[in-house]
Amino acid sequence: MPYCPRCYTEYVEGTSDCEDCRIPLQPGSPPERPAAAAASELLRGARLVRVHTFTGPTGLLDAEMARNILEEQGIPSFVPGATSLELLPVLDVPLLVREQDVAKAEATLKGYFDAPSPDPAE
Repeated sequence: MPYCPRCYTEYVEGTSDCEDCRIPLQPGSPPERPAAAAASELLRGARLVRVHTFTGPTGLLDAEMARNILEEQGIPSFVPGATSLELLPVLDVPLLVREQDVAKAEATLKGYFDAPSPDPAE
């Protein structure tokens, strides 16, 4: 499956450009992101705190999007059981960060989730 080299989103065969980044897709599976590997090392042994809980049918998607936003801001975060959540219907998906990153993570996510939606007419 092709993937976007910028956001690492995977697409179905036959898709040529990333819908979000507007750049050509690369063939194959995305490589492990260096930042994700570094984030998991930073989280190892740290006291993790729930910074947000996502609910509903898009909970996992929303949690992963929030994790990516935090990662872009240099805040390591973790969605526990993300691989098993893809298979099982789960109502609550927690997003965890290190205790020392809670305030920055909350401010980052508040700024993102409270931002007004763009006007579709624009």
